[in-house]
Amino acid sequence: MQFYDLLIILLITAGATKAAALFLAEGAAMSRSQKVQIAFRALAIQAGVLGFFAWRGEHVLELFHVSVPALEVAGGLVLLIFALQLVLGEDHAASDGPPAGLGMAVYPLAVPLLASPQAIVAVTIASTTLGYGNRGPLWLALAIVLAVNAVVMFGIAFMGPKKDTSKDSFSVAPVVLRVVALLLCALAVEIMALGLRGYGVLPPMPTPEPVFLGKSASH
Repeated sequence: MQFYDLLIILLITAGATKAAALFLAEGAAMSRSQKVQIAFRALAIQAGVLGFFAWRGEHVLELFHVSVPALEVAGGLVLLIFALQLVLGEDHAASDGPPAGLGMAVYPLAVPLLASPQAIVAVTIASTTLGYGNRGPLWLALAIVLAVNAVVMFGIAFMGPKKDTSKDSFSVAPVVLRVVALLLCALAVEIMALGLRGYGVLPPMPTPEPVFLGKSASH
């Protein structure tokens, strides 16, 4: 594995895009200090989880007799349950229950959004492939991704708190939250499908046929 391959894979699987969208919506009514604490904790947990799997990932899977497809199915299922709760949740559910707080740093921001199942699998496979003494590119790529995530998450955290508005005023945050949750549902299904293909339950994805532009069907 080359360094740039690792960097691209980790940017896709461990990037802060999904977590940032959720953090932006859920943290709209939080104070700046709360959001800073949440961002710090979520990033610290992501660094700890991915760092541990980069160091001893294959041994953890062997110890618990867990295969990579099983990790993908389980992680996708957790993400699907969480996303379905967001999509199908009633608007009054948030006011009836406890408000979102520092606990969201652990779930869902750190796990399964930042330290996602795909990222854990990618880091574990890269660590095993590179072997001991050759993991410098993996650590460097991981450090760059964490730095990018820190810029994004702390950038959101340092945004000003939500201005006081009337109860009946329109807010775009619930709309954004529902859209992000729907995309997370689709992502969860994709992760579970990867695991099921690993078990042979599902057939591999068909290779798309190339489309040649500029040529008519008659030719």
